[in-house]
Amino acid sequence: MTTLLKTMRVLVVDDERTVCAGVEKILVRGGHEVDKALSVAEALNLLVANPAYDIILADLMMPVAGGLDLVNAVRDRWPHVPVLIMTGYASISSAIEVTRAGAIGYLPKPFTPEELEDALDHAASRRPGPAPVVAKAPPPARRQDIIDVDMPFDRAEVAAATSQAYVDHLTRSDVPMLDFCDHGQRTCRRYASKGVCTQPECPLVVSERKKRAVAAAPRVADFIDVDMPFSLAEVAGATSEAYADALGRGDLAVTGRWNPARATGRRVLVVDDEPVVANSARRTLSRRGYMVEEAFSGHEALNRILSAMYDLVLLDMRMPDANGLDLLPTIKKHRPGLPVVMVTGYASIDTAVEAIQRGAADYVAKPFTPDELYAAASRALRGAVGVS
Repeated sequence: MTTLLKTMRVLVVDDERTVCAGVEKILVRGGHEVDKALSVAEALNLLVANPAYDIILADLMMPVAGGLDLVNAVRDRWPHVPVLIMTGYASISSAIEVTRAGAIGYLPKPFTPEELEDALDHAASRRPGPAPVVAKAPPPARRQDIIDVDMPFDRAEVAAATSQAYVDHLTRSDVPMLDFCDHGQRTCRRYASKGVCTQPECPLVVSERKKRAVAAAPRVADFIDVDMPFSLAEVAGATSEAYADALGRGDLAVTGRWNPARATGRRVLVVDDEPVVANSARRTLSRRGYMVEEAFSGHEALNRILSAMYDLVLLDMRMPDANGLDLLPTIKKHRPGLPVVMVTGYASIDTAVEAIQRGAADYVAKPFTPDELYAAASRALRGAVGVS
């Protein structure tokens, strides 16, 4: 149990009288002043009469209007009053939704008195602004001979029972990727069929670099035609970049060059220490017209983000050299407008809330389907440009 920072004036909002009474009993025992409301409407009336509350504890699911409605109303009218959501229907999706709306915390029911006090303590420590990010101790050095924390076999032992070539193709998931080419650090059908790559440089890498160079090439002139007083930027603003790129000298889009579904031009960085996951994300988004690059460590990702411009980052939460949650504030500090989607195989409500509070645009649990990944990327990009 932690000690609360100070005695607080608390408004408890829940349509169940027994819950209100139980929370009140816990808080009064701790020396806090408590008011109760059985609906959002009643809570708003109390706030209009006297908005001097230190925090509001609100149930998520209530008749007529729920906790999310209260969060939105308080955020617009009394932004200095934090709202902590309680719910008996806890889920990662609802935790992300209320945190994104402005809730300061998310507490699943049923909870113990200690858990309630801890939640209030955490919320109080974050006022008036976000809590400072406490640097965590670096993770212990990973033994290079261990394949996976769940497997008690080291590389030498597996190689002795199979072959060194088999071990070299093992991924973090302990499954050999026979189509994974170390030369290009990606899956390759040519490599899978021939078992060797004799090219001085990976053809896929060369092709992607050429595509990026073409996409980044500056326009020769902003005007479409000497007879037209419209610039490309103006036309793109009224239509789309894809339409403007397809315009010919006749000021009409050449349909063979205009394919809105494939000409997004969005540049995405996928950060994951598992090549199989990074390649899966790259293939999924590339099919949708995105230009995708990969980074296999937090250090490499940060170097790329600081040296190049991206439209979106998909960031793994756990990597050998970095924790994605710790890396996120650094990314947002240097690229505040860059949307970051947190991706993790260790999904939980707590980390989902923390990711959104630290600036993540979305949160995706592994394993994910191509549609789930594309939907998250689309939401993040729409949010970055303010499109509903």
